[in-house]
Amino acid sequence: MRVFLDTNIWSYIADHQAADDLASTARASGVDVIVSPAIVDEVRQIPDAVARRRVLRVVTRSDWKRLMPEIYSECMELKAEICRLRPEWVILNPKMGEVNRLRYDWVRRLGGFWDRAHRGLEPETTDESVRGEREAQLAKNESYAIRKRVATVKKPMGNTHLQLVAGMPSEHTPGWDGEHVDYWRTPSLNFFRLELEVYASPVREWLDNEIDVWAMLSSRASMNQLWLHELDAASVPRQWLRGAFEFLQAWHKVTDGTPGDSRLATHLVEADRIISADKNFVRFSERCRAEAPFKTGQAIAVPAGREWLKQSS
Repeated sequence: MRVFLDTNIWSYIADHQAADDLASTARASGVDVIVSPAIVDEVRQIPDAVARRRVLRVVTRSDWKRLMPEIYSECMELKAEICRLRPEWVILNPKMGEVNRLRYDWVRRLGGFWDRAHRGLEPETTDESVRGEREAQLAKNESYAIRKRVATVKKPMGNTHLQLVAGMPSEHTPGWDGEHVDYWRTPSLNFFRLELEVYASPVREWLDNEIDVWAMLSSRASMNQLWLHELDAASVPRQWLRGAFEFLQAWHKVTDGTPGDSRLATHLVEADRIISADKNFVRFSERCRAEAPFKTGQAIAVPAGREWLKQSS
C-alpha cells in the first residue's frame, strides 16, 4: 500500500507533531508513505519561516519513500513512447554520464536534494530557477484567465466524461489531420516543444542523452502527429492527468494553488491512496479514477484531526 499525502496534510502533521505517530502507524500497517519533490516545493512557499522549517523537517524525513520529480517520470514515459513510435529519434550510443549524475542527486541519502531540503538550504538562484518562477506566475495568471473566460459559458461542460473532452489545435498545424483531438494532447505538445528549445530545461536534461532533440524539433509535422494522434494515453498517463485537472479546474474556483494541483495530479498513478483536505483536489482525483483509461489511486478527503491517520492505513 502506497499513500500520498497532500501538502495541507503534511502541514497538519508538522503543526501537531504527529510525524512519529504517522511513521509508526505506517510501519505497523505495511504502508509506504510517499512524498514528492513537488511537495517540498510547495512547502517552501509557506511564508512563515518557522512554520516552513517545521514542515520541511517532517516532509524530508527518511521514514518516507521519496519519489523522483514528476517531470522525470513524465520524460521517462515519453521516452518509451518515442522509442516505440519514432525510433529514428533515438541516439544509438548514448552517453549516460551526465544524466546519471543528475539522477544521483535525487536518490542519494546524503548531500542531494532531500538532504539539502532537510537542512533548510534554499535552492541556488539560477537562470533556470528564475525562469521557473516566472512560468509559475504565468501559470497562475492563466488559470484565473481561463476561469474568467469559461464562467460566461451558457452551457458548462465540467460534467463531460473526461475521455470525451476534445480540443482543436491551431489551424494549419503540420501533422494534424484536422479532426478534434483529446483535450490533453495540445497543451502537452506545446509544453514539451517549448521546453525542449531551452537548453537548461529539466525536460531537455532528462531526454537529450538518449533522444535526438534537434531531430524532434526539426521534424515539426512528425512531432505534431506523434503528440496529436499517436501517443497512447495509458502509456503517458501523467500527460492525460495534467490535461484532465486543467480542464476540471476551469469550471471551479481558482486559487494560487491551482497550477500546483495539476502538478501533484501526476502522482495519482503512483499511489493506492491519496489523502487531502482539499475537497476539489479529491473531487477531481476521483473523477480521474472513474474516467481515466488507466488505473489511479483512490483519493480520500479528510477533516482536521488525527482520525485521518486511521483512514490512510
